[in-house]
Amino acid sequence: MSERRIWYFLVIFILAVILVLLCAFALRYIPAFNISQITVRGMDTVPESVRQELSGCYGVNRFMLDGKAVSAQIASSALIDQCILTFDWPAKLVVTLVPSGEDILLYDGQSYYLMKDSRPAALSQTDSEDYAGMLCTVTVSPSFISYLQRFGSPASFDSVLSLISRINQAESRLITGIKYDNNITDGFGQIVISLDPLNAELYVREQVSFQRLSDAVSVIQTCYENDPASGLAIRTERWDLYADALVRRSVD
Repeated sequence: MSERRIWYFLVIFILAVILVLLCAFALRYIPAFNISQITVRGMDTVPESVRQELSGCYGVNRFMLDGKAVSAQIASSALIDQCILTFDWPAKLVVTLVPSGEDILLYDGQSYYLMKDSRPAALSQTDSEDYAGMLCTVTVSPSFISYLQRFGSPASFDSVLSLISRINQAESRLITGIKYDNNITDGFGQIVISLDPLNAELYVREQVSFQRLSDAVSVIQTCYENDPASGLAIRTERWDLYADALVRRSVD
């Protein structure tokens, strides 16, 4: 190839690059590409934090929108595992959300949290109002939340959450409240399950299997149904569940 031909192709290449850059720059100032519609997929209830982030995208030219930054900010929400942004021509933004797989909220008396990357992440007030009635809520102490935020969730607590999730799914019609106490050690701690329809509280004091916990709830229900005076009871029956025993007590 002659030197003249090489220079010819080089000039053509440079002009093509300049043309592409000019077109890309010009597209940023064409009003037809300003985002006018946003569609969110993947979640029936869109978190408030996501709505606020997306509200800032309206009117922004699609070629000027920092999609990676928006996606990363949305995915930082405790309620979201992944966010994917795509565009429909010419100015429709499509947001596909992959919700968090966590189904248990932690409540310390002031704020609601959802576990994300082994640490509790606080929800906004609006998200708390939306999701507190949708997800199982476990009351914990503020000191335990601080511990989890600093050191992360120990394996023992992961197993506690798994156990609570399964029993709540199986007995949600009977469970009216759940508390968890832990002495900031990697031990089991204590789960307190309120069973108001059965006038009972179940204290789970040791690590037990889901089947054993489910059987304990069944025993409590059977005792309640077989007691003629259960509907008139003015005292709460307390039950303590251990690895090898279920103890019945009465609480004034």
